[in-house]
Amino acid sequence: MEPAWAGVHEDEQRRVWSAVLRPAAAELTERAREISDAVNDYTRARLGDLLVDEQALEVNRASTEASIRDFAQVLAAGDDPLAAVQLQSPTLDYARDGAQHGIPLTTLMRSYRLAHAATATHFNAILQNHAGSAEELQLASELGSAWMFAYVDAALCLVEEVYTAERDRWLRSAAASQAETIATILAGEPIDTDVATRRLRHDVRRVHVAAIAWLESHEEGRNTQAVLEAAIRDIASAIGNQNPLVHPLGILSTAAWISSHSHIPSKVLDELRFRTAKAPGVRVAIGEPAAGIGGFRSSYLEAVEAQRVARLAGRAIGSVTRYDNVALRALATANIDQARDFVRRELGPLGATDETTRRLAATVRAYLDENGSRGRTAKRLHVHDNTVAYRIRQAEELLGRSLERRTLELRVALALADVVAEASDSATTSASLRPAN
Repeated sequence: MEPAWAGVHEDEQRRVWSAVLRPAAAELTERAREISDAVNDYTRARLGDLLVDEQALEVNRASTEASIRDFAQVLAAGDDPLAAVQLQSPTLDYARDGAQHGIPLTTLMRSYRLAHAATATHFNAILQNHAGSAEELQLASELGSAWMFAYVDAALCLVEEVYTAERDRWLRSAAASQAETIATILAGEPIDTDVATRRLRHDVRRVHVAAIAWLESHEEGRNTQAVLEAAIRDIASAIGNQNPLVHPLGILSTAAWISSHSHIPSKVLDELRFRTAKAPGVRVAIGEPAAGIGGFRSSYLEAVEAQRVARLAGRAIGSVTRYDNVALRALATANIDQARDFVRRELGPLGATDETTRRLAATVRAYLDENGSRGRTAKRLHVHDNTVAYRIRQAEELLGRSLERRTLELRVALALADVVAEASDSATTSASLRPAN
């Protein structure tokens, strides 16, 4: 097999391509996910204004991984990068999303150049694993670098074309007008009700429930917006609206406003579900019903807070988090560091994560929920009254006080413990506060 790229024309270059570069390409493919994670960290440290949250990081990482795999394929086949570059969907999505959200092309291009620099470092380290001598390594590095530079140059030309075409299309589209109107409302700026209704094609006078559906990771080949909208439409159908106003927030998240001419019962919101088979990996957060332009905004801001708490608490895939059910946690974790200090101070040793202490904390929570009734607590936990009494005494010893003192603070600390736990401990702590026998 001979390489087709004109940059490899000497016998020794062809030999090094076959002996070093092709095996290196295979390793590059195998380690694409690992390297894309490292490249993401490198880019984030230098372009924090672009990669501002976990979703932006994941979109950038998925784009980087796709590009690494594509380059490795070109290298392994010996193809001419100028002719063989084919941007994969994560990279195309990244460019289009940047165009739609007004990210400057210069910023987007810098993110690609930073990714190129970091990937090149990892690629050169891989070459050392396959070169048999210093001379062979030097030639492989020169060829590999030239190949990668040519690939990146061709890829950036394609990215610029995609970005420019999408930006032009977006600015001419009704979606831009809709996005501008939504941004005006959410910013609390004045806007005429009739004008907003006409631009959104959605009656803003109604009662609104805002919802945010999101994914934590990107999978190549998956139409993320279709998956997110499937969850939204199930939620909307349960509320009684078949035509929600859907507004993509990015590749991995979308917002929606589900509106009604009349009151929306609280029970309906508490029982909301969506078909996870049609929306795999999705989680949803919702705000409280409210009317008019003010309600359009307030319900969305509550959905944002419900999403934040759901992420802190590690809510399961397929879950629907309602703001009303986490309002206390949202308010109390506005400053997460202060909230963690508060929980540690109030619970003290009762906040430990060993199985015995977890059982004591769960018993205390149930006991307080039952207004200090040992009988009802025992029935709820399926244990004997004496067991409840024994655990309460043990908990009070750990707290160093009676449960009758600082009861409100104790209840809040127990409610927050699963939300403010450090990432490594969140699953354990979350389990500790479920009712235990």
